[in-house]
Amino acid sequence: MKIIGLLGGTSWPSTPLYYTLLNRMVSEKAGGHHSARIMLYSIDYHEIKSRYMQEGGWEEIPDLLEKELKILDHSGPDCILICNNTLHKAYDLLADRGIRLGGRVIHLVVETAREALARDYKRVLLLGTQFTMEDGFFTDRLRFFGLEADVPGEEDRQDIQHMQTEISAGRMLPEFRSRFAEMLSRYKGYDCLILGCTELPLAISAEETDIPILNPIEAQCAEAIKHAFSSGPHRGEVD
Repeated sequence: MKIIGLLGGTSWPSTPLYYTLLNRMVSEKAGGHHSARIMLYSIDYHEIKSRYMQEGGWEEIPDLLEKELKILDHSGPDCILICNNTLHKAYDLLADRGIRLGGRVIHLVVETAREALARDYKRVLLLGTQFTMEDGFFTDRLRFFGLEADVPGEEDRQDIQHMQTEISAGRMLPEFRSRFAEMLSRYKGYDCLILGCTELPLAISAEETDIPILNPIEAQCAEAIKHAFSSGPHRGEVD
């Protein structure tokens, strides 16, 4: 089994979801007492997150992400998962600059789009941080794959951001579930709801909405497991 690298701490309450899900997937696939081979590098997220909405912040974020990715990559994982939705915008900017890593980065947004198409979804509603919903890096990629992608209205986007900020700080309040349930009841005609923020699965489940849920973490982890069990040499081995 190949090694999966996790760039976590982004934010810390959602990182354990990756660890749990990857191990559950390996257990279901391999049986016995098998578990995932994981390298977790948990970063201090403040330096990046504090720049999301700062003027000029996105001129600095790609370099900060590159530094952290290279620390993880130096440990030798065969593939890398960035445990965060918004940071895939920064990774795209790094990819445009030609970043070189030894481990394959499994792109969360790409895997989400592929999973939506595999389920024959056509019209999707994206939830995420206010930045993710408004910037376009996520919806534009979904549309590139031929999906009709919408986001909630302005007031709902602000409310989602408020709740996400609390959850990412470890403050998951009981009323958040009912607030999401009321909000989502107003959105009709969608094939699926994309939880485009790694904290949102902590607050939204099938109990909160009748819209089928597509969790990008699950799509990303499923591709990582496929890579981990793929044939061919592990990183550093010679054919």
